[in-house]
Amino acid sequence: MKTLKNQQGAVLVFVTLMIVVLFVMVGLGLDTGQLTYVRNQGQAAVDSAALAAVTGLPFRDDDQVKSRARGFNSKNTYAGSAKNTIGNDDVSYVQYDFATNTITNYAANVNTANGVRVALESASSISTPMSLTPLFNLMGIPTEKNKNVNVSAVSVITTRPAIPIAMWSSACNGSTPVNDIKIMMQHPDQNDSGENACWTTFFDCSSGAPDIKAGFQTAGTCSGNTLNGTLAIGSMICQNRGQVNTVLGEAKDFFLKEHKDRWWIVPVIKGTGNCDAKDPTAIVDFAKIYPKAIVKSGNPKYIVADMVCNQTLDDLSLSMCFNHRLVREKAKNM
Repeated sequence: MKTLKNQQGAVLVFVTLMIVVLFVMVGLGLDTGQLTYVRNQGQAAVDSAALAAVTGLPFRDDDQVKSRARGFNSKNTYAGSAKNTIGNDDVSYVQYDFATNTITNYAANVNTANGVRVALESASSISTPMSLTPLFNLMGIPTEKNKNVNVSAVSVITTRPAIPIAMWSSACNGSTPVNDIKIMMQHPDQNDSGENACWTTFFDCSSGAPDIKAGFQTAGTCSGNTLNGTLAIGSMICQNRGQVNTVLGEAKDFFLKEHKDRWWIVPVIKGTGNCDAKDPTAIVDFAKIYPKAIVKSGNPKYIVADMVCNQTLDDLSLSMCFNHRLVREKAKNM
């Protein structure tokens, strides 16, 4: 009796299985790459929208914030971006704790929030077709035709001190308001006649009268070398002695004409003999001042103001300049 040894059909089965496996491997690679690409495109869109939206938060105007989030819609290139645009419902407000680097409230409102969240998720998630769907369906494995990708971004904002004045800590009384304080810049000869402040140009140590006057212009436009770098407790800033009439004149125009009737945040340093452009000094606190008058006659010259120390950089009404940045959403692994 002869044994059949023809195994050509086995090769065909093996090749067929290999082709299927190769198709699956290629499909997985295509789908993974597509999902990564779609996620990256969508993430860039919500990142830009969140950074733009948070710049409207100081106005405490919901329309301002959301219109800025929508401003990049025409430039977005993620899958389906022409129809699935970032809208008002995709923008929400958060409260961020800078001490713990966590979002503590996802239901904040425009009047109290210090961050904006922009998300394309749930009904507005990004949909992209999958390469393996036809093959799996052919094999009898039910597979969704499209995959939904969720992306979100949170941008937070803080006040940025820009007024070229640094108070001394000796002028502070904790968080208790000090009314009608005379803010007196240290005299060039350090004659200790009641000085309690220095002019500051922050990180620009040239610190001459023109630089200090330029600081007031910078405070109104938020541009210039003096604002380069991040200001925080411990930041080393430059100061200058002097009670120059022209500088006080610039201060008078800024505080009492151009931007009257408002509070401003300024850094607080240890003080005493520190007012030296060649000796940058650490910020130990922040104070808010409410200038009322500028006295340029006599010596010393001074600014009359109300003052409160122990301030944080969360109050967006204390400056015209701000820092904003993206932060992680730890609770959502983003």
